[in-house]
Formats: sequence, C-alpha cells, structure tokens
Amino acid sequence: MQTLLYENYNKFISATDTIRKMKVDFRRMEAEMDDLAANMAAISTSSARVSAALQDRHRRGAQLAGVQALLRKLQSLVEVPGRLRRWAAPGAEPARALRCHARARAVLRHYRHLPSFRAIEDESHAIMADLAQRLRARLRDDTLDPKELTECVEMLLQLEEPPEELCEEFLSHAGARLETELAVLEAELPPSDPSGTAATPPPASDILDFVDRGSSAFVGNLCLLAASYRSLFEGRPGPGDGRLETFAAALTTRYFELLERRLA
Repeated sequence: MQTLLYENYNKFISATDTIRKMKVDFRRMEAEMDDLAANMAAISTSSARVSAALQDRHRRGAQLAGVQALLRKLQSLVEVPGRLRRWAAPGAEPARALRCHARARAVLRHYRHLPSFRAIEDESHAIMADLAQRLRARLRDDTLDPKELTECVEMLLQLEEPPEELCEEFLSHAGARLETELAVLEAELPPSDPSGTAATPPPASDILDFVDRGSSAFVGNLCLLAASYRSLFEGRPGPGDGRLETFAAALTTRYFELLERRLA
C-alpha cells in the first residue's frame, strides 16, 4: 500500500493542482460570460435606441417628402395660367394647352372655395374660353380638310363645348365639302341634247377615270368623315340619333345618280 501511495503521490498532487486550476478558470470564464451578457444587453439597448432614432428620422423624412411633393403640385398649379397662355396662343400648341388644363381642372374646381385657387381657375377659364372662340372661328373655315375638321371639333369637345352644336357644325362643314366634290364630278358630265338624251357615249377609259376620281375623292372623304363622326359623337347624349345615316344616305344617293348619268 505504501509503495502504491508513493508511486502515485505525484499523480495525486498533479490532479489536485489541475482541479484547483480548473476551478479558477471556471470562475474566470463565469465572470467573462457575465461581462459578455452585460455587453450584449448594452448593445441591444443601443440598437433599440438607434432603431427608434432611425424610424423617427424616416418618419420625418417621409413627412418632408410629402410636403415637398405638395409644394411641387402647388407650384405646378400656380404655373398653369402661364403655360396655358403660352400654349393656347395663336399658332402655338393648343393640344398641349388642353392636356395641361385637363390635368389641373379637377383640382382647381375642388378647391375653388379658396381665393387663391379661384383666381387661378378664373384666369385659366378665361384663357381656354378665348381658345374655344378661336377654334369656333376655325371651324367655319371652308378650307379645312377632314383631318383638320376632326381635330378642331375634338378640341372643342375637350373644352366641354355643347356636343349637339358641334355635331351640327361638323355635319354642315362636312356636307359643304362633299357637295363641292359632287359639283366637280357633275361638271364633268357630258351635256345632254334638248331631247333629254345624252350625247355620244363617252369612251370606257373616261368612265373608269370618272369612277376612280369619285371613289378616291368623294367616297374616301365620306368614309373618313363618317368614321370621325362616330369617334367624336358616338355615346354622347344628343348627337347619336341617326342623323349620320340620313346625312350619308342623301349624299350617296346623289353620287349614284351622277354615276348613272355618266354611264348612260
């Protein structure tokens, strides 16, 4: 037994020292873990404060962005009369003026009870009323082609001019132009003798040329004007009462009468 104790004495001593050292290390590790936990708590607190500060800054930034957007809109409304005056001037860009006015009209009407907005709306209305008068005068221009006529009426409709009146003026202008084209065709017909019969029948080439000119001029313009009429007035109260059909039927009847006289 003594021999066994003697031989393992150093091992017991070493084991005891190791155990004592481990206790010290565990205590140190426990202190370090406590420090780490305290540091993590401090970091969490700081992170929460930073997040709160950033959220508040983001909220203020969003508010400032909203205010800036509102100021831009107000500035844009203030500039509306100047833009309308520039684009609605004679020879300028009335289509741009109409788009600008359409974008601002609802807002100006909604806030009309405020004096500043009412002044802007009144000035804008006066500018667009002047444009409407000039478009009305242009509508009475006999030299307008079908495309120009359609554009003029379309702009007047956007200005909320009465569709019923514009329908009448559109058909009146279109009718005058088509009547002129029929008169040109009628002037080419050969004269009749006193007995009421036609003179020498014209060559077939002359007949084909007559039909071709009638198709390209009268028929082409009639189809274009009819399509324009439908795009402008279809679905609107008043104009959609079959007057286009009556208008077209009367003119095509006259055209076919001229063809029959040419073929006789």
